[in-house]
Amino acid sequence: MAVVAACTDKGAKRSVNQDACCIQVAQTSFGEIIMAVVCDGVGGLSAGELASATVAYRFAQWFNEELPTLLAGMKVGLPLDFDIVQTVWGIMLANLNETIQVHARANKLTMGTTFTGMLFCGGRYLVAHVGDCRAYCLGSRGMRQITEDQTLLAKKLREGALTPQEVATYNKKHVILQSVGTEGILRPVYYTGTYTATDLFVLCCDGAYRKAENQGIDTFFANVDLSSEDELRKACQSVVAYDISHGEKDNLTVIAVCADKQEHLVQSPPEDLPTLVEADEEDLPTMVEADEEDLPTMVEGDES
Repeated sequence: MAVVAACTDKGAKRSVNQDACCIQVAQTSFGEIIMAVVCDGVGGLSAGELASATVAYRFAQWFNEELPTLLAGMKVGLPLDFDIVQTVWGIMLANLNETIQVHARANKLTMGTTFTGMLFCGGRYLVAHVGDCRAYCLGSRGMRQITEDQTLLAKKLREGALTPQEVATYNKKHVILQSVGTEGILRPVYYTGTYTATDLFVLCCDGAYRKAENQGIDTFFANVDLSSEDELRKACQSVVAYDISHGEKDNLTVIAVCADKQEHLVQSPPEDLPTLVEADEEDLPTMVEADEEDLPTMVEGDES
C-alpha cells in the first residue's frame, strides 16, 4: 500500500497561501494508482491562489471522475498506458491555461500557477511539469532531482551564460519562463521512470526547497520509516519548519510519496474508484489583494 503525506503553510511573511496540492490514491484493476500534484500560484499576479486551486482541483476531478472511464477502456493485465495519460494531461493543461486567461480578462485580473504532477502505477511513474516546483526521488542511490526548473536562472546556467559563482548576485533568480494561465502556447515537459517500494518521492514548491536545499532535502527523510504515514508527515513538517526558521518568506508545500510497486493486480472494477465531492466556485479560495512584499516572483518573457 502507498504511504503518502503532505504539509503546506503560508509561511511567516505571506498573508495568503498561493500554493495548492492534492494527493489521490485508489485501488483499481490495474493495481494501486497514486497521483500527487503541487501548484504554486505565481507571485506578482493578483489571483495566483485562485489559479493554483483551480488547477489542483481539476486534476483531482480527473482522477476521481474521468480516470475510471479511461481504465474501463483499457485491457486488464496490461500496464496502464502512460502515453494516453500524457496526452489527456496535456489537453487538460492547455484548456486550463486558456480558461484561466479568459477568467482573468473578464475580471481584470492576472492569474497564473506553476504545476508539477506525478502519477504512479505498477512500478512506473509519469511527471508533467510547468514552472519551478520540483520532484525528487530519494532511493538507494541517493537523491536525484527529476524535474528541471523552468526559470531564467536555470536556463542561463544550462547554456553557460551564468557561472555557479555568479548565482549569488544574480538579480532575476525568481523569474519563471512559463506558468499555467499566462502562456499563448503552454509547453509542459514530461518525465517517465520506474520505482521500487524503497523509493521515496518528494514534490515541493520553490519556497520549500530554497533553504532546505542547503541542508540537503534528503537529510530530512533519512532514517524515516517509509511504512509510517506519521513519520513521513513529520519529515514534511520538518522541512517547512527548517525553511521558516532560516528566513524563508514564501509559501511552503511538501508532498512525500512512497508508492508500493504492486505486481499483484487488485481485482476490483474501475467504477470502485472514490468519487470527489463537487465544489462550486464559492468553495475556491477568494481573491486577496497582496502588497508588494507578498509578491516573490514575476512571470517574464525570455530575454533575447
